[in-house]
Amino acid sequence: MQVVRIQGRHPLGGLVSVSGSKNAGLPALAAAILTDEVVTLRRVPDLNDTRFMGRILVDLGCEFSFQAGTAHIRAREIGGDPFDGCVRQMRASVCLLGPLVARMKRVNMPLPGGCVIGPRPIDLHLRGLRALGCEIFIQNGLVSASAEHLTGTTLSMGGPFGSTVTGTVNVICAATLARGTTVIRDAAREPEVVDLCHMLVKMGAKIDGIGESTLTIEGVDRLHGASHGLIPDRIEFGTFLLLALASRSELELTKINPSLCGALLEVLAANGAEFEEVGDSFVVHGSRSNLRPMHLETLPFPGLPTDLQAPLCALFTQISGENSITENIYPNRFIHVDELRRMGANVSLKGPRAIIRGVTQLSGAQVVIPDLRAGACLYLAALVAKGESLIRGVHHVDRGYENFDEKLKKIGAVLQREEVSRENDCKKI
Repeated sequence: MQVVRIQGRHPLGGLVSVSGSKNAGLPALAAAILTDEVVTLRRVPDLNDTRFMGRILVDLGCEFSFQAGTAHIRAREIGGDPFDGCVRQMRASVCLLGPLVARMKRVNMPLPGGCVIGPRPIDLHLRGLRALGCEIFIQNGLVSASAEHLTGTTLSMGGPFGSTVTGTVNVICAATLARGTTVIRDAAREPEVVDLCHMLVKMGAKIDGIGESTLTIEGVDRLHGASHGLIPDRIEFGTFLLLALASRSELELTKINPSLCGALLEVLAANGAEFEEVGDSFVVHGSRSNLRPMHLETLPFPGLPTDLQAPLCALFTQISGENSITENIYPNRFIHVDELRRMGANVSLKGPRAIIRGVTQLSGAQVVIPDLRAGACLYLAALVAKGESLIRGVHHVDRGYENFDEKLKKIGAVLQREEVSRENDCKKI
């Protein structure tokens, strides 16, 4: 098991190159099996989740190679069922359901795993696929879906917490090879969904309304190969932006698209953050920013993304006064709060709302990362804390941030990874 030691309050500054989007890359890898020709994906981040998905594709019979940010996939002949272990470790594996039904006519796969951030049922995925003509059964932790012919229809992907992103992805993929026209109402509009639609159009899909809440998809007989570059990772961009503000640092972020984080930038600018676009870069003036208390809520795109809620909690500990954030997507997604308290944070919870009072002089502590985005929160907290923090559960961070430790070191962070045995980790720590 790996742990990371972080020495807090070291001056930070410099340039960060933002990687390609994890949340766009995994659905794109899954969608590549919709054709028997070669699909090339560029700017694919080298993450544990990426390699998990590659292992699943190989297990299905795909030709798969991945090197220097470029993945080549050819699903010339596919068969069998997705590898059980990887599916249970990665939530995004559910994105295989729609492509496999469309291409193979049948699939048996375990219910997906992933971070423990509260209930994330796939009922909307199943409802959408059933509307296209799938027969679906769930038994003993397995999803069995089959459809001799998918048929276009009109359906909604809306749910109690907004439109489902991966559910929308599944239905879009299935509809590209369905007979007739599919109209998806209340479709998720996240940039990652838009990016997938652009990739599918390059492969020959007919999709109208891209970026809107209603998508119209005219099914085609087959899709062909294509080459596609992923959008930049808006969550990584947001994480480094929040780090610059929390640590009062000057950071230059490159290979980004600020419009993907419009809601975050708007609220930060309105509350005292200073940043600017300089050529192809985005410069954050953390040392010049004078942040005022904020009261925010997470919402589906174009609102504030839930994946930035945890890093925002770390920032709020460094803003004078009472701050709050309400989690509307995953109301139970506050398991990082107890770990922040270990570091001295003044945080209270009222249902789906976290109230953070600052400025707090955080102190280094031994903490455990419970999920991916909580990992970013605890890294940020450790970097602004006084003294040394020792963080376990860093494998979660490796699932979603490419070369996170190395990028932090390049801007001045003092940290080190260490190996400890699972049997004796408490003793050694």
